[in-house]
Amino acid sequence: MTHLSRRRACQALAALVTIAAASGAVAQSSYPDKPVKVVVGFAPGGTNDILARLISSKLQERLKQPFVVDNKAGAASIIAAEYSAKAAPDGYTLFVASSGALTINPALYSKLSYDPAKDFTPVALLGSFPLVVAVNSASPIKDLKGLVEFGKQVPSGSVNHGVGSSTFQLAAEILARDTGLKFTHIPYKGTAPTLNALLAGDVTVAILDISPLVPQIKAGKIRALAVTTAKRSPILPDVPTVAEAGVAGYDVPIWTGLVVPKGTPPEVTNRLRDALKEILAEKDVIAGLEKIGMEPGNTDAAAFGRQIAGDLAKWTAVAKSAGIKAD
Repeated sequence: MTHLSRRRACQALAALVTIAAASGAVAQSSYPDKPVKVVVGFAPGGTNDILARLISSKLQERLKQPFVVDNKAGAASIIAAEYSAKAAPDGYTLFVASSGALTINPALYSKLSYDPAKDFTPVALLGSFPLVVAVNSASPIKDLKGLVEFGKQVPSGSVNHGVGSSTFQLAAEILARDTGLKFTHIPYKGTAPTLNALLAGDVTVAILDISPLVPQIKAGKIRALAVTTAKRSPILPDVPTVAEAGVAGYDVPIWTGLVVPKGTPPEVTNRLRDALKEILAEKDVIAGLEKIGMEPGNTDAAAFGRQIAGDLAKWTAVAKSAGIKAD
């Protein structure tokens, strides 16, 4: 190659690098230039849906395009997860994913058509909240220690536990493992019918998400024995954690995060992450999350990825030891 040819080759390479850098900058500065779909795996009105609508409205304010919530409810978020995994990786389909979708379902179903590690890129942890170990207020069980003692006294040694989702069942199995309790799981189709069963006295105990329980607790109809997170909930400050109630090391938070299809350009995920970092620090957002019993998350995508992997390993082990499979 002549000196002139080498010089022209270097000039061409430099031009390509410049074009690539400029393209990335354009992608970041121009995104989004059309409406963005925000997929939720639950029906309107639930915790994840409320969170998704709050975050979407804030993203819309900042990024000047509609962020439209699309509820694809059913099959424990499998429908929404499969849809999102197959979407174009261009930043115009976001998935507000529950911990159940990314870590419980893969632990229970052997034939899922999506893989959290292979099909999604973590963007941000949006928020987390505790479950509540609860009994009917008419129950003689006053605290978690009383529940364990009750389990020793019933003839079968088994306590009827209302189950609204596989997540709640696995949380109960960890409690059973750590306390010696034995549960007979009574399945219901979601939180609402499980709560109704608890109110009617059809089950002894239920482990449920915090938001729908708070009004019933404040009305004196439900007694909260403990929350499942490592620290107390701001909206139930007088309710101890399971660990405080005597089960050392117990910590089962439920979380929701934002993920995108694998292959989405880093410029796009960075733009979303930058916006979310500001959004999650806003006072009205923090207040809105606290109303549904949720603690704001963060935009440390690497830490979020590690949490997904760690929780998946934990739930897989629990499901295996308890012999629970959903297939």
